[in-house]
Amino acid sequence: MVSGWANARIQLCGRFAVDVDGSRVEDALPGRRGRVLFGYLVLHRGRPVPRDELLMAGWGQDAPTEAGSALSVLLSKLRHGLGTDHLRGRAAVELLLPPATFVDVEAALEGAHRAESTIAEGRWAQAWGPAGIAYHVATRPFLSGLESPWIDEWRRRLEEVRRRGLECFAAAGLGLGGPALAQAEERAKMLTELAPYARQRTAC
Repeated sequence: MVSGWANARIQLCGRFAVDVDGSRVEDALPGRRGRVLFGYLVLHRGRPVPRDELLMAGWGQDAPTEAGSALSVLLSKLRHGLGTDHLRGRAAVELLLPPATFVDVEAALEGAHRAESTIAEGRWAQAWGPAGIAYHVATRPFLSGLESPWIDEWRRRLEEVRRRGLECFAAAGLGLGGPALAQAEERAKMLTELAPYARQRTAC
């Protein structure tokens, strides 16, 4: 049970933002590497993350010997910025967020899945909104200005989500017909520019 917060909204794509019950708290988080660790914990919340895994996420395979001490300092600062109720554990650390937490990356993944499901069922109008969420979130840079192998992996994953969102936009426009056909054509052109050599799926 997480105390203190009723809801949270976390934006990892585009401008980094952490909103807790209507108040922005990202400036209380400790610097660039602290944001790398926070982002990793957000995307792996729901399970304790071992310290070795956090060291890999924050420093990579060539972590210096002093990285262990630096990790302890960063986790202490994260606890101070977020509140001790929201970061649990020492040997393994778990980020605890309220059930009403919104994370933009998760919304993009869910949007792509929902859009593809509704397209498969021929519900063209219902696919439009989820496809838009997937495309627009994934278009923004993930953890802009920060670098780590796991961040690169997520950027590749979100590039695929962006493509899937465009595919569903185009498929929904074709299915709706009428005025939506022009938008479908525009999305198809954007898709060709984004992935000129990719084989596009006809039914999303």
